[in-house]
Amino acid sequence: MTRTFFSRTARGEEWWEAFVRGDDVPESRPAAVSTAAAPTRTPAYDALASLGRTDPRMTLSAADCARLEPLAATWLARDADPGRLVQALTSGLPVPVHSPAALARTRLEAKLPPEPVPEARPEITISRLLECVDCGRPGPPAALPGGLCRPCRGEAAPMPVDDPVGIDVHTWAERLRAAARDAKG
Repeated sequence: MTRTFFSRTARGEEWWEAFVRGDDVPESRPAAVSTAAAPTRTPAYDALASLGRTDPRMTLSAADCARLEPLAATWLARDADPGRLVQALTSGLPVPVHSPAALARTRLEAKLPPEPVPEARPEITISRLLECVDCGRPGPPAALPGGLCRPCRGEAAPMPVDDPVGIDVHTWAERLRAAARDAKG
């Protein structure tokens, strides 16, 4: 699998080093100006607030939602689907629901799913290739310090370990062909 990342935003050396290591890198976003501090609604609060839309007998007040939110958050931490939470709280309701908040509390406590079993995940090795910012030559991060390859940094390419200097390539190829003919024959 190959993933290609493209950005027109100039990034500093620290950002690229964090990216290569696989660390979470903060995105550059302009700071938003907040005019008023709006209350933060969590998924647990939203699920509780939606009960009345699913079944009007389970309409909860804002105070009820705030009181039950920790229980609903525990539920969602164990089963991350708010739809199942709503279904567990609204299915099979008694004909007269005298206290929706008390019934919701009882069901949240009684129907709480078990803690999830940690999954054994195979270790995934991520190899990253970067491109030289000048010529676009791909290479491993260690070969592109500062984002530049050897030729763009003005350094000479390293000599290969098996330097073929002095070997007659044509003679060598003819020997290989002859050995292949003898092996067939």
